[in-house]
Amino acid sequence: MAVLVLVTVPLAAILYPTLKSYPAANVSAAASLRDRNLQDLAHLRRLPEVERSFTAQSRAAFDQAVTALEARAGELDRAGLALAAAKAVALADNGHTNVLGLAGDRGFNAVPIRLGWFADGLLVIATDEDRQHLLGGQVLGVNGHRTEALVEALRPYVGGPANLAREFVPNFLISPELLHAAGLAATTDGSSFEMRFADGAVGSVELVAKAATRPSHDRFVWPSDNLSPPGRSSGWRHVLDGVALPAYLTHLDANYWHDFPANDLLYVQINRVGDQGSIGLSAYLSGMLDEAAKKPIRNAIVDLRFNPGGNYTLTADFTRRLPELLPAPGRLFILTSAHTFSAAISTAARLKYFAGERAIIVGEAMGDRSQFWGEGGGTVLPNAKLALRYTTAFHDWEHGCSLSQITTCFLLNYVYGVPAGDLRPKVTIAPIFADLLAGKDPVMAEVMRQLASNQGR
Repeated sequence: MAVLVLVTVPLAAILYPTLKSYPAANVSAAASLRDRNLQDLAHLRRLPEVERSFTAQSRAAFDQAVTALEARAGELDRAGLALAAAKAVALADNGHTNVLGLAGDRGFNAVPIRLGWFADGLLVIATDEDRQHLLGGQVLGVNGHRTEALVEALRPYVGGPANLAREFVPNFLISPELLHAAGLAATTDGSSFEMRFADGAVGSVELVAKAATRPSHDRFVWPSDNLSPPGRSSGWRHVLDGVALPAYLTHLDANYWHDFPANDLLYVQINRVGDQGSIGLSAYLSGMLDEAAKKPIRNAIVDLRFNPGGNYTLTADFTRRLPELLPAPGRLFILTSAHTFSAAISTAARLKYFAGERAIIVGEAMGDRSQFWGEGGGTVLPNAKLALRYTTAFHDWEHGCSLSQITTCFLLNYVYGVPAGDLRPKVTIAPIFADLLAGKDPVMAEVMRQLASNQGR
């Protein structure tokens, strides 16, 4: 019993903060907007009871922000509450600690266009039937604000690194409700877009918003998912309608798939670190490696550019076995973007660690730092129905977790964690819009160039 107590008590002390749930909302029916908002803010105020990424300074700033919001509770509509809450939560400065689902057409109105980031700017990649002439237009500004200024103005509403906040800017720009709440639109009904159209002409377009067709999401809404055409039956038009898609855009609805572009080359795209269909991710990857072992595989490519994360233990065996499959001169290319997040970062780190000098990260910087707070869970503001994520365990995929961090580091990282070192791309490539229109994948083209020139061998 003494031994059991000596083991159980310290383990419970370590696990309790990690497993602690968000306090339940205790609300009664409220008739006024002010009272409903005050109930939501009272629930929001309890975030520091479970959120472990706060420093003493950021927690004090959060408390002050909520107090200031309580004084304005009677004047905040749902979008105003959403952005005010998001700004307060983002003070934690942690990519996993955010108000989620802040996107046009997801609980908030939206104009009938969809936008995508490219190296040469922010462009219209999809529209409704009546605005096809806007396809391929570059957004120079919205409501009198230049695009660069909008990125800066919207930065405080997303916690984590700057490139993660930039990634979500298209979600805000298509919603006049959200822009109005951020002080970037005079009305909630529509927005004025200054564009350079596909023919090179520059002009302004007034777009009227439509009500949201879907409820707010309880997780991140990634604008880059719009790069895959929805199909003509959807009522939307896409810049890639009629274009032969590059391989990396052909299966974005699949959690995982693979191919052998050459007899000695394995390509696998993992779009979510989670099971799908009758064959789970771990089993699928194991079978794929068994198949690859029967071929003269020399190099491999793991594409994580559209992967927001999941359960990294599902790729743990794969990340160790794949480097073992490759011969000493072979190379492992890991493709990343700002959409590469959470368990996808863990997967990239383990691949890089086990492949050593043979690993080459190509693409754009991942969507979070190599040191971040994760795990935890979520809660919903009881009246506004806004979801937010809180975190309870620390990850360090650059240096690994030391024993001195055992009260903060995610315990499974003492089994699966690795000190992968610098996770920034060795070769940085951001596609330009012309690449998309031509059905090209410049990231894969760079990998193939390196292989062809023997730089990757």
